[in-house]
Amino acid sequence: MDKDGKLLCFLLSFLATFTSATQGYDASMMNGLQILPSYTNYFHLTTATTSLNVAVVFLGSVVAMAFAGWWSDRWGRKWGVALTSLLAMAGAAIQAAAVHEAMFCIGRLIVGMSITTGATAAPAYISETAHPRHRVMLTSICGAAWYVGSVMAAAITYGTQYLDTTWSWRCPSLLQFLPSLLCILPLPFLPESPRWLVYQDRYEEARNILVKYHAAGDASSPDVNLEFEEIQEALRYERSVQKTEFKALVSTAANRRRFLIVILVAVFCQISGNNIITYYFGNVLTSAGITNVQTQLAINIGLSIYNLACAIFGSFYLDRFGRRPSFLYSTVGMAILLTAVAVTTPTAGGSAGQIVLIFLFYGCYSLVWTPLSYLYPIEVLSYSLRANGLAAHNGICHLAAFFNTYIIPYAMDWSSWGFYLITAIWCLVEVVAMWFVFPETKNMTLEEISGVFDGEAPVAGKPDDTE
Repeated sequence: MDKDGKLLCFLLSFLATFTSATQGYDASMMNGLQILPSYTNYFHLTTATTSLNVAVVFLGSVVAMAFAGWWSDRWGRKWGVALTSLLAMAGAAIQAAAVHEAMFCIGRLIVGMSITTGATAAPAYISETAHPRHRVMLTSICGAAWYVGSVMAAAITYGTQYLDTTWSWRCPSLLQFLPSLLCILPLPFLPESPRWLVYQDRYEEARNILVKYHAAGDASSPDVNLEFEEIQEALRYERSVQKTEFKALVSTAANRRRFLIVILVAVFCQISGNNIITYYFGNVLTSAGITNVQTQLAINIGLSIYNLACAIFGSFYLDRFGRRPSFLYSTVGMAILLTAVAVTTPTAGGSAGQIVLIFLFYGCYSLVWTPLSYLYPIEVLSYSLRANGLAAHNGICHLAAFFNTYIIPYAMDWSSWGFYLITAIWCLVEVVAMWFVFPETKNMTLEEISGVFDGEAPVAGKPDDTE
């Protein structure tokens, strides 16, 4: 039997890492490709086509919003992860084989669809299946693992720069299938979400999973009995008041508040200055006076590793610091650092200082926004809203990202320092919105958080989730 859920914790960590790594790989890969002359010359890129090649992945994410939640609710969370892997591998193959702009964009569109299906199924599956002691950490790793893919792509692109053929950009494009392939490997050894099983009236299967993975096979464990009772009562209540459909997201005042939070997290995590660096780091470095290709690629690797370390650290300490303080302090720090970048941008010879400021900015972002942009929407959405709510979250998130990444090259051409300053002011607007809207959810089970919004939702108790 699984003592204290350690085997489950390992398998879920593996799944979380490589599901999220697909999106991180894409962002870092596109950063690297835009630095490579072989890529820009092959497609004869202009400002418009550069923006399209990057932003089209987000259109795919928006398209998948229509079916990602339904698929996960209908067939189960595990099959949602499987669909993600198949879409991502198909998109990577088409992208790598592209012989013209349209084919490359079609491949990226399919990769974008996989991002939403994955971000809908995997975090929900992990949060609903993990031992209560590990839930926050494992769900947060979904966000932190974004940078695992980022490091992979940065390293691969750095190596392929020495190829004299189109394989210098085709190879990184093709290898985007690797994280998705690795996602499939643990699925046969993992149980289905016990909450999904309870919602399908498969109570015995659900309880057996909780006994095996949350109590090391002890069927008399009071913690598991309490946890199972809590899940049953919460889902019984939800089924009595709403169905798993999109319109339920706005059917009550409590749900509208939940959905508002989901929308705000989706928009804020994309337009807080992070995408300027995430997808156009080469342009940022060039504007800072660093133009050597090898130097740019090396800094890209360093930034990815640094971000990974910050995000993992944040994942382990979210319950200690709390959600609200983390959001607020991080975003204020980002505003201050973006202002500093704006002030130093016109300064000749200020490249070293700007790179330090960019690393500090991403430290603030990765410590908090990277893990919480995955964890917080899952927490505020009740079970019957979770799949469609996460699909909507990712669709809105990537619609904002499409808009943002498409206009960034034009904005940077207009005035890079001006765009940094406008974004810094926007971060302060976010702080005000979060102060009034975001509730604290630390040290609560998913069912207890539902009670914060619904008030009358029955909660049986709280399993022991402390060491």
